[in-house]
Amino acid sequence: MTRKWLSRTTVVAVIGVFAVAITGCTSSSPTTASSASSTAVKGGTVTWLDVSGAFAGTDPVGVYLGNEIAGLRRIVYRGLTALPITKDKSPKPVADLATDTGTTKDKGKTWTYTLKSGLKWQDGKAITCADLQYGLSRSFDSSLVAAGGGVGLTYFGDGGYNLIDPSAPTYDLSTKYAGPLTGTPEAQDHFDKAASCSGDTITYHFEKSWADFPSAAAALFTTDPYQKSFDKGVANLFTVNSNGPYKLEGATFDAQSGGTFVRNPEYSASSDSLSVRGAYPDTIKFSFVDTTETVTARLIADGNADQSAFTPNNIPSDKFSEIAAVDPTRVETSTSPYTRFLEINSNTLTDPNVRNALIASTDKAGVIKANGGSKWGDATSTIVAGAIPGFQQNSLSKLPAGGDTAAAKKLLNGKTPTIRFAFADSSTVIEQVAATLQQGWEKAGFKVTLVPIATSAKPGYYAQVGSDPKPFDVFYAGWAADWPSLFAVVPPILQSNPAGSTFGVGFNYGFYKNSGVDSLIKQANASTDVATQEKLLNQADDMAAKDGAYVPLANQNNYYIYGSKLGGFLPDVASSYYPDLGAMWVKK
Repeated sequence: MTRKWLSRTTVVAVIGVFAVAITGCTSSSPTTASSASSTAVKGGTVTWLDVSGAFAGTDPVGVYLGNEIAGLRRIVYRGLTALPITKDKSPKPVADLATDTGTTKDKGKTWTYTLKSGLKWQDGKAITCADLQYGLSRSFDSSLVAAGGGVGLTYFGDGGYNLIDPSAPTYDLSTKYAGPLTGTPEAQDHFDKAASCSGDTITYHFEKSWADFPSAAAALFTTDPYQKSFDKGVANLFTVNSNGPYKLEGATFDAQSGGTFVRNPEYSASSDSLSVRGAYPDTIKFSFVDTTETVTARLIADGNADQSAFTPNNIPSDKFSEIAAVDPTRVETSTSPYTRFLEINSNTLTDPNVRNALIASTDKAGVIKANGGSKWGDATSTIVAGAIPGFQQNSLSKLPAGGDTAAAKKLLNGKTPTIRFAFADSSTVIEQVAATLQQGWEKAGFKVTLVPIATSAKPGYYAQVGSDPKPFDVFYAGWAADWPSLFAVVPPILQSNPAGSTFGVGFNYGFYKNSGVDSLIKQANASTDVATQEKLLNQADDMAAKDGAYVPLANQNNYYIYGSKLGGFLPDVASSYYPDLGAMWVKK
């Protein structure tokens, strides 16, 4: 999952294959942490510099963007499993709150975990199996997950691996269970059997085999515990109840200015591992300002507190010339699991010819140039990142990167459709991107209205574009797989939303619907052969691409700058190739 528009998630790592083999029990031995830990020292303040309104929430079910997941996983939210801090391109999940990375006796249809002893919440109360059960149950409440895109239901509910009550496997939890706050007693009883507790042990029952569930548990917050007594429903969107090494100072995180995290005295380092959380700084401060340009300018200047600061944002292209004068040890390039694309509102652009004309006239090369060229990304034809196992280009690869105005005009056949293009107005770069897209589309005959959404807007960008109905026809988006599989890309973006949905499930915010695509995804879910699954999911993507489901733009690269006194800077698989907060420390 992913900062999924200009820099979520869905969500987290895609480089390498770390799917767990289906055996009786997987290893709990930690992977070696980054070499930075050998020289790291405790103390000081690390500052996370970002743009106001960047976070969609801090409640686990409201956390959606990839850098949020990565950062909060390292400092406040521990999961059953976690991905280690490592340069390894193919890391395996390690045990975190659980004693191991999970046990399955039926090839992945059930997974069992037992909590370690001595685990506590920030109020000193013990973490229990009931907390694990309650945390998952909240993912079924649409009022809570709306800001987070419903990631839990994407996989645990209809169309995913499907959590089921083994005593009543045909009972549809995804439609009949509404979460712990408003769910009926009958539905709650079925849920409690689907994610069943016995002492400190929880067992998850799935309709379909989920071979790499330990990786998904590490990458998502869906199976994280949540304290029932702390729950205040939607009022908890920007609250934090920590079981990690830090806790939020104050009652709520400020979406516009940020927040400060201090050490949590109830945290037990003996139950954790340096391979997952270094917890070196005394304080971690999130400081939000107006634009990425401001953030980058501060890091270039490298003054005072900013010397131990970093940003998960890429260096904007209009700062590239200034970066040339910066100490090269403070600049980092890395791969990225993100694809950038435009979602199309299928409820307003109903004509496939119009959608395909829009795709044909899109100047991908111009978008890449506006973002800084190859340092930012490379043109692509699909929503799937090139590092995903089974990746292949689709039929849209035949289109030139600069667009094909003649082909678009032919598809429009004299029509001049009006297009309302929405984007989060967070930088001058995105404004240049919008202007580039507008110019290409208008050459083909479209009438384009730009709809910039301010970072201070309430509701925020994703809350607006994810709703239905919405006053936009096209909007800027992106995706990173929640774990390295086509299953973590194609279904969440292209599978039809359940009937009556008013907010996109997964990342199908365009409310795209195609029975043929749904059928191919269903067949892939039913298959146990990896090659067959990949073939079917690539066919589903190709079918959707031909139907004009989305506008592909680029596979993104990462280009970072950080302060001169910040140690342990490492973009890795666990952090979706954002800077991994778990390794950072302050140089003396």
